Amino acid sequence: MRICSVTGFLGSGKTTLVIDLSKRLAAEQRKVAIIVNEVGEVGVDGALMEAYGLQAKEITEGCICCALSNTLMNTLQTLSKGFRPDFVFIEPSGVALPSKIEKVIRTSLVEYEGKVMMCLVDAYRAERVHREATSFFINQVRGSNLIAISKIELVTPTELDRVMGLVRSINPNARIMTISTRTGIGMDEVKDMLLAPPEAVP
Repeated sequence: MRICSVTGFLGSGKTTLVIDLSKRLAAEQRKVAIIVNEVGEVGVDGALMEAYGLQAKEITEGCICCALSNTLMNTLQTLSKGFRPDFVFIEPSGVALPSKIEKVIRTSLVEYEGKVMMCLVDAYRAERVHREATSFFINQVRGSNLIAISKIELVTPTELDRVMGLVRSINPNARIMTISTRTGIGMDEVKDMLLAPPEAVP
């Protein structure tokens, strides 16, 4: 079992990314489970994922990385023993920190082949988010070993270079990939990376 957590600022496209990658993995006969977390009463993401025929476990009582760490841990254990997926995607709320999620995964007593802490950075809004929520942006990028810069179809090459430079200045050790879930650019590369040996990601 491999685990991939996908963090990112609100509206960065996490659900679209997770659904797209899950469908690509399922097409290669990989069994995929998805844990979603929405802060609030209505978990639209979970319903959307299940509409695509994907296994989803929804957590709605709060944020995965703090009060619900035990619930996330229990969910991972239940999926591991019952569903036995090849891949587990964790899509927390937009305010989750990768370091907290990584700690829960590491202490969950679940056997896993590898884990990817992915941060989705919206190329169109990255510089604004960095200005207005600096600490949060830095913590999400710094706590990830894979940075996927998304919505690249909305920016110019010069703007994309600036965003990549910003991300590299915060986390020079992470693997950085550029993607567009709208056009499909880079999505097969991310899927192939998830299928590669665990050491393929820093």
